Amino acid sequence: MIPSIIVTFAFSLGVINVIDAGPHEIAFAAVPNIPTISLEYNDGKLDLNPLINIKDKILTKLNSPETEPDEDSVIYSINNGDKISFNLGEEPSRLDAYLVDYEADYNTLYSLEKSGDTEFIAKAPSPGLYNAEVHALYPDGTYASYSKLVKIVDDKMNLLELTPDKINCAGELKSTKVTAIGDPKNLLSDIISQPIIKEFGLGKTDEINIELENNNDVCGLQMGLANSETDINFFAIQFSENGKDYEYPIVFSNTGFGDAPEVYRYPSSIEAKYLKVVPLGSTIVEGLGIEDLKIIGN
Repeated sequence: MIPSIIVTFAFSLGVINVIDAGPHEIAFAAVPNIPTISLEYNDGKLDLNPLINIKDKILTKLNSPETEPDEDSVIYSINNGDKISFNLGEEPSRLDAYLVDYEADYNTLYSLEKSGDTEFIAKAPSPGLYNAEVHALYPDGTYASYSKLVKIVDDKMNLLELTPDKINCAGELKSTKVTAIGDPKNLLSDIISQPIIKEFGLGKTDEINIELENNNDVCGLQMGLANSETDINFFAIQFSENGKDYEYPIVFSNTGFGDAPEVYRYPSSIEAKYLKVVPLGSTIVEGLGIEDLKIIGN
């Protein structure tokens, strides 16, 4: 059974509807009248570029994420851990913000902790270039993502002490049991090898329960989705040390760029032995369609 907090949360999204899988269209042309979003920091204002727009089951890719600055562009610098806010041309039903590294081995989304209605804490594990990215859901059912390349600076961080493991928190954590609730044929148990899930198909699954071998500092998930480049999927992650009392969920959605797995990182590592992954809905195709899942941490 999905915890009541998740059920309430999913319905509060409003415009996330699970619909029957069927023909859908992917377009690559500009969409007029898309709402605008700008980033505000230290009395400065930076317009974000629209990336993906989904309306009436038509997915339109407007721009690709920036991976390096243009020759004549000025990169916005943000102090690591500072608060940033977003100016909204139209009020969305839901707004999530990330720092995204598209130059990593896998697209990596660092979830930003919310500190106000449109305010977030811009925190990354190390200085560098990231896309400040926003995923927005609007009352009329439209989904849109926006981003802009920014530079995260941190004068207090000793770069000589940063090892790849400390930066990436990329250790693969072993699990002892994984259970998919909602479809009995998808029951998995006593799994000791990684990745913990090879195939999950596009079936309906209420939630995935994961029991780790030990209590660990969990930093995030690496997850591959069957429709990662043609749909936007929303899911929540919850944590527990005892398997009974779970923390409030952290919500993610995939970028829509690339068919490789993506890494979803939490604002900070969380000590846990038990995790839940709860699908909240998709914009086009029914089902989360997990093909690969790894738990990462220290």
